[in-house]
Amino acid sequence: MRYLKFLLPLVLVVCLDLAFQLGIYEPLASPESHAGMSISVKRALDAPAFAHIDLVTIGSSRPVYGIDHEALTRAAAAHGLVYANLSVPGMHWMSLGVITDWLARHHPEVEGGIIALAVQDFLAPGNGSYELGIAYPFRTFSEIPWMREHVPFDWHDPATYGLYSGLFEYHEDVQDLVAHPQHRRKLLRWFRARAPQQVLQANANETTGLCSAGIAKLSDCATMAKRDPALAEKLAPQCRELEGAAKGRYDMRTYLDGREPLPARLAETRDLVRAQLRGLHWKIPPVIVLMPMHDAWLRDAMPAGAHSWALQVLAPLVTDGTIRLLDETDLFNSESGTDCSAFFDFYHNNVSGRQRLMSELLPQLEQDWLAGGANPSAQNVSAKDETTR
Repeated sequence: MRYLKFLLPLVLVVCLDLAFQLGIYEPLASPESHAGMSISVKRALDAPAFAHIDLVTIGSSRPVYGIDHEALTRAAAAHGLVYANLSVPGMHWMSLGVITDWLARHHPEVEGGIIALAVQDFLAPGNGSYELGIAYPFRTFSEIPWMREHVPFDWHDPATYGLYSGLFEYHEDVQDLVAHPQHRRKLLRWFRARAPQQVLQANANETTGLCSAGIAKLSDCATMAKRDPALAEKLAPQCRELEGAAKGRYDMRTYLDGREPLPARLAETRDLVRAQLRGLHWKIPPVIVLMPMHDAWLRDAMPAGAHSWALQVLAPLVTDGTIRLLDETDLFNSESGTDCSAFFDFYHNNVSGRQRLMSELLPQLEQDWLAGGANPSAQNVSAKDETTR
């Protein structure tokens, strides 16, 4: 009897944890959380309108704002095809892999799609423990080792316990629900009222730009408050992030030309990315879009040669036709900096930037998707000389 008193609570906790891992909490998760955003996408995919999907876009918040999903929906529909945007803010290689595996199981009919990335995404295999939440609603138990390759388990970091525990993964969300039940109820009601087409095919429209703050390069952070105090306050966290990255900036070019051996973490990232993209068995080769980046990252913050490194990682896949590469990294950059009218912060394109980007992408996407992937090994070469970065 004494042992039963000890074991019974333990069994109850294990059962509750398993229930969380199997999705019992998903209907209550905050739609504004990392897991909640994935849950919104997953629930929208359950709608009859998306029982069959032909084309997808997968990526982070960059394609959420920078890709015209409504235009792609119309272009696909004109040929009797169904398009869905599965991009989730914060997505990186681990969550991307989990979601593409989920697609292979639940929508094997998918023929092709965009994987929208940025140069920054080729510098590390993981993007932090928060990415566990993005992957969680789509993952299976068998994918835990894969997730651990990107977010290693650390006894000293409770955020990594979500690899094995549903209770740990959702505990902060549960605490917020208990503390603010009325707010959660309103939030869930609003998100549940959105049609699946709004979730998977509508655009996120942001019309503001950076020109009022005069931000073309990192050094402009120091004086932007004089030009636009409100925007400067909004961008201050990103400026601090850029300045922190700039302090640790190093030169990758010695690795690219063989002067120094490639560090293990970069070799690991390269091999993982190549294996992951080769594992996509779509009828039409995936179109890898390198999204436009603000030059403050390219020129001042990221390692010198990072753009060339990304292209080097992808080069064999382009050559053998595994992928089609559209490199738009420098679309809005020049020697004087970045076109401030194309971004609303240091990461994301506004509507103007999106329209200009799509004028470049849409004809090529239609060629690949709607003409059977003609010339899949062609590459759109960046116009800017990368040797200086």
